[in-house]
Amino acid sequence: MKTSQYLAIAVRLFSIMLFITGLRQLLPLIELITSGSVNGMGVSLIFAIPMALIPILFSFVLWFFPVSVSALIIRPEMDQNVVPLTQGSWLVIMIISLGLGTLYYAVGDAIAWLYFWHMSINSSFDDENIVLRAGDKANMFITLLELIASLFLIIKAKTVSRYLLKVTS
Repeated sequence: MKTSQYLAIAVRLFSIMLFITGLRQLLPLIELITSGSVNGMGVSLIFAIPMALIPILFSFVLWFFPVSVSALIIRPEMDQNVVPLTQGSWLVIMIISLGLGTLYYAVGDAIAWLYFWHMSINSSFDDENIVLRAGDKANMFITLLELIASLFLIIKAKTVSRYLLKVTS
């Protein structure tokens, strides 16, 4: 297979992720249409409709035209046959992908928890006291463990791959 064909597969996978993101954004839109607010907060339909429909529309374009998108990204002189990878190399790629996916969510959670922790220290917002409860502290600790585990998977992917291949054979 050529590089552009692999990229076309990746574009299709990305379109699936975009479609799922758009579906998740449809729920607040439906709530806004039925009740006039999202979680009790007023939101403009002009803002909510594109937030849900743009990812879905892009996902359809990427799903139906992955080769065209791939051709726009990869120049013809770069589109060469790819040498097949070994089983160990594929496993390293999958472990790094797992680590990157976990890191993506862990970084977002860490930012949210750091913001929440900062608000609890400076709890003068709206004259309300924001207190970190035991569950909040446990969730912060779990987020820290997610960050450490994802970085370990990314940095030590070859070691983990060798260990898994040794255990499974």
